[in-house]
Amino acid sequence: MAGAGSSDAATVVATRLAAHHLRGAGLASVRDVVGHLGAVQSQEFHPSLWGIAQRTEGTPSAASVRDDFSAGAFLRTHVLRPTWHHVLPDDARWLLRLTAPRVHRLNRPYYPDLGGPAQDAAATDLLAEAVAGGDHRTRAELAALLADRGLPSSGLAFTYIVMRAELDGVLVSGVLRGRQQTYAAFDERVPAGFGPLGATYDDDAALVELLRRYLRGRALASVKDFAGWSGLTLTRTREGLALLGADVEQVAGAGDTEGLSFWRLVDGPPPAAQGATERVVQVDLLQGYDEYFVSYKDSRDLARDPLSAEVPAVLPLRLPGKEVSPFLHVIAVDGRVVGRWRHALTAKTLRLDTQLFRPLTRGEQRGFEAQAERLAAHWGVAYEAS
Repeated sequence: MAGAGSSDAATVVATRLAAHHLRGAGLASVRDVVGHLGAVQSQEFHPSLWGIAQRTEGTPSAASVRDDFSAGAFLRTHVLRPTWHHVLPDDARWLLRLTAPRVHRLNRPYYPDLGGPAQDAAATDLLAEAVAGGDHRTRAELAALLADRGLPSSGLAFTYIVMRAELDGVLVSGVLRGRQQTYAAFDERVPAGFGPLGATYDDDAALVELLRRYLRGRALASVKDFAGWSGLTLTRTREGLALLGADVEQVAGAGDTEGLSFWRLVDGPPPAAQGATERVVQVDLLQGYDEYFVSYKDSRDLARDPLSAEVPAVLPLRLPGKEVSPFLHVIAVDGRVVGRWRHALTAKTLRLDTQLFRPLTRGEQRGFEAQAERLAAHWGVAYEAS
């Protein structure tokens, strides 16, 4: 755990971009991307598929990524925190065992609204029965079944009933019906055993695996960054780092990151100074809940653009006393947020509307247009410049 020099914000940002595979070669498949990141936040389902495609060699089409999802190459469930994530089938079981107890604890204030333990058990049993035998059910179909039995079928109560069934390993994502998602039986879509841990579960081994996966996919990150992302406690995070021992090292913040302390895998992505070899400004059109942002709680604002006069916090999107911005997604130049974007998608065209925090240079505008063309190709339509 010895120290390994120091890193300023530019170095941290450049190192993270490479670790996320937003720079350099993309990974071979969407499955490789999900496995590399360990878990990919997916509360906004279709934008999350773009985030995976961005990191995949050749930028596969939206239809192709949907097909992989529908086939079960990766799954969607509640894990880590009270929100959806994409995970590999081999990882779903051990990730739930590690993090579901913590999510249950966070959800506990809402569970009394479900009608008490007996009613909750009845609802879970009914959901399990609904997806038995390979049946995949839409959310509306599950709600109708609950309603027929006089059980909560709408609002937060229904949301938490379904979430609890996911956290308890009863439900997981099923095949797509057009653009509708379905739920399937967990054991149908998730293989037996605990993936990289083997046939038996061990809490410390699971913690080490998650930390290793996180640091390989995110590079330089603090204790609070991992705790915020994983939903685990700071104490448990420090225990995991101690278990990793000589496999990890600390990197002190320097200059504009002074006071922060980062961790990295010794054999992970090496720190790389931004702009040292780049000749062309690189622009990214990132979905609003991209792992490049949600992976970091303590040091997320390193992604703010220092040239913008007034840059709002990268997250949350809801500011005090204001509605959520309709511009959900993010424009980044060399890993720094310079604005937001939203899209208007038709069967044939894509148009992007922007909310910039500063004017783009000519080079940045060219980079934006190139990424807009890439996004349009991903959706199989033509880009319609504003």
